Amino acid sequence: MRAAPGSHEVLLVDPSWEVDELEALADDLDTLGLTVVAGFSTHAHFDHLLWHPRFGDVPRWASATTVAVAAATRDILLDELGPWPEALVPLVGDVAAARSSRLAWGGQEVALVEHSGHVPGHTALWLPGPRILLAGDMLSDVEPPLPAADDSSLRAYAAGLDTLEPFVRQAALLMPGHGHATQDAAARLAADRRFVEAVASGSSPASVDGRCSPA
Repeated sequence: MRAAPGSHEVLLVDPSWEVDELEALADDLDTLGLTVVAGFSTHAHFDHLLWHPRFGDVPRWASATTVAVAAATRDILLDELGPWPEALVPLVGDVAAARSSRLAWGGQEVALVEHSGHVPGHTALWLPGPRILLAGDMLSDVEPPLPAADDSSLRAYAAGLDTLEPFVRQAALLMPGHGHATQDAAARLAADRRFVEAVASGSSPASVDGRCSPA
């Protein structure tokens, strides 16, 4: 996201998860004349903790829980990545804890909305000016909710949806980490709730959620 309309400084959230995608993103930034001044990782899954030297040696933040989980599971994260360029390995999960619920990066206001719906420490980003919600791995049109099938995880996911609801109701645009942006964030919230309720009741999620249907 740009620091301000017309600015050439950007906050980079959850860069892509293949080396060629990271390179392509760096190419796009160069073509557009944009400079990354900070980064943010929404949660401690390997595809949200990557970085490339061409993005710059800039502050990279996450929730304190995400930082702790990334450090504790670093070997697992690297195994999940598979073969990875040696120059990029030190950058995996190299994030620091954000110090407040407002991201102090010098650009437009960004509120951090932390919950444990997808995983502990998962953090959405809310831009109150343009009313944009960056939801991380929640509220996707291509991926259903992915909680573990136990009562505590389902309750945490439902609580995470409750935490996001006030921002969903205000959002002019929802941008999930996987899938497509939408102006109808409320429909995504309702779909995720139907899924979680189906799992909690022992019903087949596929009966209420097309995201579970075979392609």
